[in-house]
Amino acid sequence: MTTDTRSPIDTGGTATPELVATVRLTQVLGVDDVPSPDPTEDYHEASRMYPGVTDPYLLGAARLERSVEMRVTASRSVKRYAHLPAVRLPSPSLGDATLATAIAGRRSRRDYGVLPLDVLELATLLHATYGVTGPAGPHQALRTVPSGGALYPLELYVVCLRIEKIGSGLYHYDPIRHVLEQLRQPVSAKALAELTPYEELVLPSAAVFVLTGVFWRSRFKYGQRAYRFTLLEAGHAAENLLLAAAALGLRAQPVGGFYDRRVDELVGADGLHEASLYLLSVASGDG
Repeated sequence: MTTDTRSPIDTGGTATPELVATVRLTQVLGVDDVPSPDPTEDYHEASRMYPGVTDPYLLGAARLERSVEMRVTASRSVKRYAHLPAVRLPSPSLGDATLATAIAGRRSRRDYGVLPLDVLELATLLHATYGVTGPAGPHQALRTVPSGGALYPLELYVVCLRIEKIGSGLYHYDPIRHVLEQLRQPVSAKALAELTPYEELVLPSAAVFVLTGVFWRSRFKYGQRAYRFTLLEAGHAAENLLLAAAALGLRAQPVGGFYDRRVDELVGADGLHEASLYLLSVASGDG
């Protein structure tokens, strides 16, 4: 018995759709030529879980259960720049949008508008991405995304370019206080363009969001598996931002191709304990 790996392609006419063979990507990509050892495969193997097998270095989980101080510390999962000026943000509002319309309208759009974003729109995007949604006991605040152990290893920064009532520059979002902390002002177009080989995805935008991961917030409890958890969480947060942008009628474009070290330098991450994971550009919908 053989498997038909051909898929129908709708040609738009009334005739029977054309069958096109599925390409075996392993042959195209030259999987047989991958060097050994392969660091990607090594990491995936190191982070696997097996029944009855416990990582001997996973000491953090037990200590967390025994220590009130550690649980309180873990609940404060956010960098804080208390000595810097902070912009208080309005309460978020997605208006009358429904989840169904946001999902249906979610598209990666490059036809950026030229109008500035309203500060309410920015506040709504930030909150939807990683904001606090309610308490979970006396020492923990839940956020808009699922997080392994509610440890929240992400940080969220935004380069404001055209935001009403907020000056151009780099800011850090504190979700617990729902404020923007001003880190740098302004950020030049040249510096922004040098973050990625796809400068056309960031330069015309009204705001560029940067998600970073602070890996040891999760790794002390989950070991090697924490890296997977952090990447998964970045995906959750990014999709929240994209859906919120669709609900608000904004243009949003995820950017996975960027120069890691340059983005790290922009936001002040060391690239080891904290590293850049994702860029997302947002602009008005008047384009």
